[in-house]
Amino acid sequence: MDKKLRGSPLALIILCFLMFLLYGVYYNSFGANATATMGFFRITESQQGMILTAQAVGCTIVAIMLGIFGERLNKIHGLMFGLVVLGIAGLLIGTMTLYTEPGTGYGLLLAYSLFAGVGYITIDLLMNGVIADVYPTKKNTLLPVVHGFYGTGAMLAPIFVTGLVDPGSPADFAIPYLILGTLFIAILVGLTVIRKKVVPKTPYADMTAIRARAASNPTEIFHDRRTWFLLIACFFYLCFQIGLSSWLPKYCMNRLRWSYNSSGFILTLYFLGSLIMRFLSPVAFKKIPVRTFYIISILISAIVFVMFLLLPVPSAVKIVLVFLTGLLQGSAVPALVIICCDAFPTRTASASSLFVLGVSLASFTAPAVMGYFIETTGYQTPMFIIVGCLLASTLALIPTKMITRTNVRHKL
Repeated sequence: MDKKLRGSPLALIILCFLMFLLYGVYYNSFGANATATMGFFRITESQQGMILTAQAVGCTIVAIMLGIFGERLNKIHGLMFGLVVLGIAGLLIGTMTLYTEPGTGYGLLLAYSLFAGVGYITIDLLMNGVIADVYPTKKNTLLPVVHGFYGTGAMLAPIFVTGLVDPGSPADFAIPYLILGTLFIAILVGLTVIRKKVVPKTPYADMTAIRARAASNPTEIFHDRRTWFLLIACFFYLCFQIGLSSWLPKYCMNRLRWSYNSSGFILTLYFLGSLIMRFLSPVAFKKIPVRTFYIISILISAIVFVMFLLLPVPSAVKIVLVFLTGLLQGSAVPALVIICCDAFPTRTASASSLFVLGVSLASFTAPAVMGYFIETTGYQTPMFIIVGCLLASTLALIPTKMITRTNVRHKL
């Protein structure tokens, strides 16, 4: 199936692209939609951050379970499950204004958000496994492209939200969720249609051998010391990206005094820069080791973002600095996934779970912690904290190379 992308194999990869496009829109709408959401439910910054924390509870449970048992699954069926859950969650949140009054329903929103976390993290985790399993020789090309579609969705998210939501009409917060829930269900229908044709052409056609191998040692990667350093690297990088996505628009509105639309637009430019690099990164990965490229680009991006925070320059220059930050970080997500999968090539679902668990843990902590610091110290300090997370991420990768060379046989 890996040699020719046409027919049902081509349809599968197109649906994978669309899934990650909508996933990117869904996840990154949070920051741009914060004003209307806070207005409708009448909640504070820390309570707003708790919405992602609730999602992260579902994410963490699923990441751990799939990290242990994910190799036993037909991952295409797993993607279908994720679409069902995320589609229903989107529709439930999107219709909340029909049965809740302004200032009520916050607890229900948290419950729906937890449900959504189960759905999107299932898609996130199993998508990486599907690409690695079904298209092994094209993995280093297709993974950045798939994550490029996530980046496209992330870039479009602020435009999508600000085009639908009037911050003066808080009930509008539900509209993006309603549309996205409907689109997830539409993709589910498409995947259901091609499933019978595509599965026989994948490693999942006969699950007997796969399940037997996976059952022999389901916690294999968690006995390897590289696992924990890789998890730390993923966690700290995602703390930066999730924190930025959640609070950069509010930072620009409150500290820089930019307008609502301009504050959302700067997040679009960050993800535009990221998107450009994601489509260029397959070329870079052919010339520079993935780990080396990640470390260098992330360290330079940290310097550029500090310049955005500190330099008293015109708004146009600050916009360029945010765009450059995104450009430098565009390869980060696929790079981390590739590093994890390369470390454990026979355990792609478990390896991918390291990145997804990093997403879950970062979602659990970063938005709420930043919300707390925003309430107590203002917006500047939390932004410097997440810059520190970039440095921590690069440092965590250094021991993994040494362990790979000298201590890979040693277990915890």
